[in-house]
Amino acid sequence: MSQGLGQSQPERLLSADELAPILGMSLDWVYERAKVGDLPSLVLPGGRRKFLYSEVRKAMDRWRG
Repeated sequence: MSQGLGQSQPERLLSADELAPILGMSLDWVYERAKVGDLPSLVLPGGRRKFLYSEVRKAMDRWRG
């Protein structure tokens, strides 16, 4: 079934490996910031973390003040 106009795809979840270069930060930094709650993330069964870029972007905007 094709999507109609005005309907968008759901945002894709990013892995820490994908997010780190987007942010220009190390993988360790991404994991540490997620662990302490500075970067919003979803923790999946087994402990893997996934990130919505839009949520990470909102968090970064708050840091700017």
